[in-house]
Amino acid sequence: MSSHIRSVCLTVSLMISTVAAEETTVQPATHVVPAAPQTRESIKFSYQTPTVGERVLQRVGMELNLHTVIKQAGQVAHDGTTALRRRQEREIEVLEIVGGRAHKAKVTYPLARLMSPENSDPAAEAAQAVEGSSYLITRANDRLLVTDLDGAIPTQEEFEIVVSTMESFGQANPLAEFLLAREIQVGDTLEVPTSIANKMMGFDSLGDVRKFELNLVEVKEINKKQCAVFNANIVALGKPDNPLHVEAEGPIVIELATCRTIEATLVGPISLLSTDEGVEYSASGDLLLAIRSQYSAKE
Repeated sequence: MSSHIRSVCLTVSLMISTVAAEETTVQPATHVVPAAPQTRESIKFSYQTPTVGERVLQRVGMELNLHTVIKQAGQVAHDGTTALRRRQEREIEVLEIVGGRAHKAKVTYPLARLMSPENSDPAAEAAQAVEGSSYLITRANDRLLVTDLDGAIPTQEEFEIVVSTMESFGQANPLAEFLLAREIQVGDTLEVPTSIANKMMGFDSLGDVRKFELNLVEVKEINKKQCAVFNANIVALGKPDNPLHVEAEGPIVIELATCRTIEATLVGPISLLSTDEGVEYSASGDLLLAIRSQYSAKE
């Protein structure tokens, strides 16, 4: 698999109105009682400090299907499809709090499977090195320290998987900070600043999120908690050396009382087009990202 196509897979792994005016018709000798203006439900988010013993079970899935074409001197040198699928379950238990944020935790991976062109069988899922294992993670400023339960350093492969999947542990939630400052009504569309969007999507070093809109669709009860259901619309562009174009749309569900994202499903097209020393690389396909989180307090 070429480095250009591999960059697409790596980026994804890391990895949302027009009002028409209508003329009113006046009918002589007819009295019409004006309709009362409809009121829209307003919401405000709150924040809940994590507690020692708090647990979260996260289920994460990603699917990417690409059609890739490589041309050299105007001739097609490669024309094929690439499929990437990742399924992961992780259980996180908070062990220590510092300054109101989680500082140390135990993370366990009951399931960690990857289907990749780099597997010995590209069409089959393979267990990743972390499946069935537990680790201790500690936030140290901008670094994440990782050991096994005995305090030993894990293998490089295990370390990279844990860091990539737990990168945001113990850090501020930029979307939560953005939402906490606002009172929102059903029907409102929020434009999330690109600086916040880049941090959320992990695009700081890879490119820029050009658009991140959140439209508040409804407020409903999920698992006995009041939740805001947004429709997200995201457009992201990579840097010149990684010219990705990503569009994704779908629901994001956030608890009002805690500002925690408990569900997110994003789907949309992804494409790449670049030329390197006369060789043209192109890829296009579909992306699916899904995450579900279930929180529970210490028993």
